[in-house]
Amino acid sequence: MIDEVVSNKILLPAAHKAAIRLLKKGLPERKLALKDRILTLPFIKDFVIKKARQQVLKKTNGLYPAPLAILDVVQQGLNLPLTQALAIEAKYFGELTISPEAQQLRKLYFATTTLKKARFMSTAAAENIQPLPVSKIGILGGGLMGAGIATVTIDKAGVSVRLKDIRDEGLMSAHAYVNNFYKTRVKKRILSKEAAQKKINRLTSSLDYSGFKNADIIIEAVFEDLNLKHKMLSDIEALDNAQLIFASNTSSIPISDIAAKAKRPENVIGMHYFSPVEKMPLLEIIKHSGTSDQALSTAVDFGRKQGKTVIVVNDGAGFYVNRILAPYINASLELAIDGVALDKIDEALTNFGFPVGPIKLLDEVGIDIGSKIQPILEDAFGNRMASIGVQQTLIDNERLGRKVRKGFYRYDKPKFAKNIDESVYTDLGITKKIQMNSDLIAQRCVYRMLNEAALCLDEGVIFSARDGDIGAIFGIGFPPFLGGPFQYMDTLGIESVVNKLKEMELTQGQKYHPAPILVAMAEAHKTFYQP
Repeated sequence: MIDEVVSNKILLPAAHKAAIRLLKKGLPERKLALKDRILTLPFIKDFVIKKARQQVLKKTNGLYPAPLAILDVVQQGLNLPLTQALAIEAKYFGELTISPEAQQLRKLYFATTTLKKARFMSTAAAENIQPLPVSKIGILGGGLMGAGIATVTIDKAGVSVRLKDIRDEGLMSAHAYVNNFYKTRVKKRILSKEAAQKKINRLTSSLDYSGFKNADIIIEAVFEDLNLKHKMLSDIEALDNAQLIFASNTSSIPISDIAAKAKRPENVIGMHYFSPVEKMPLLEIIKHSGTSDQALSTAVDFGRKQGKTVIVVNDGAGFYVNRILAPYINASLELAIDGVALDKIDEALTNFGFPVGPIKLLDEVGIDIGSKIQPILEDAFGNRMASIGVQQTLIDNERLGRKVRKGFYRYDKPKFAKNIDESVYTDLGITKKIQMNSDLIAQRCVYRMLNEAALCLDEGVIFSARDGDIGAIFGIGFPPFLGGPFQYMDTLGIESVVNKLKEMELTQGQKYHPAPILVAMAEAHKTFYQP
């Protein structure tokens, strides 16, 4: 019997306390608790299985067969002899092993395993260059991103953090964020109070650059303002540390634009984290043409020590993840203006397999944040990324999303958080609602993402289809069981993807014009992955 379950991080102290209790009180009397005795009743067992099935369907939309199969095995096995129950389990296991979902998830596992060893540089450079040791980092900005980066640095990498903000409130907020993170870890018995406090003590802060000179990497996590980033870069380079790496957490500004005014552009790199930092597994590292292999190697190694799945991309507006996300979001807003109900748009994309729909995602990220990225992408890529002005209208009406409790959804009461705020239709001037097939809604959004992913590969923004698939899955929640955009296009057939894009181009315009790489691959009957 099990008396207690604890994290392996506090296993020894917990075992010591348990041993002392046994010495003092002896072995506890072993008997089933009332709730456990109730669970042995047949009708109760069926009820519990039914509720569990409902919860699984709620979380997975029935897109993952394994959890439902497990419940079937448990329900059948409870009423059968062990030999028969094991035979049923073996049958289900065999069927699941050869399912399309399992095949894609296995491919994803092997892809991420291979990625962990990638150096993202030439063989010659990889043989001669080793990452520099990182014992201290600096973070500029005490907002949610800065605090999140500090948290994973302390918790996973075990590295001290010096954080700067221009306001005492910013510093206090960052410290509170880290403290609350470890308070939860202690409460869940993942860490002891003593171990948590040691980690918390690794974060120090100031309103100036004191304590920054000896940092190995400095990560800026401030507003998307190029002039502000140039000012910070100048301040950091004035510390006169020739090896200091300056990393920007910008989500869209080209790193070459930031490095343009650097004294040591070879030390400037992008490290794009995703919010919330401690939960999102991806780190997108961006190198510009002048980034040194030494800086790249150090950033990749450090990102992995932070517990991140790292992809490296070449510089460009929006890089990879946000660049493929933008047309997907734009397509959802175009559907809304056409008259498709906002909740139906989200429902269609969650049914497709995304963890959250595009409309809800905008609320969660912050509509004002998205609006800062949009002009940068539109300037770089023209009409393909052109917005229809929806986000600015929302901002003008003070609809910034969840953080201000006013967006597409209602946040005035918790029970209403899943309901659309109907007044948003008036703000956007939407007077009609049309019915549209859920699959068509998903296609309008997803095919824009697929097309942009192909363009990114063709332009050399990403180095491989593998990196593109992992970036989309871990960065924006592309359905893992579909394998990522490139695996999904291979599954559909490249010719089929091209034909569907051409079909939508006829009705929706140039934004659906198929990428040249897709047209060429369709004509040559090629795939992104070898069969």
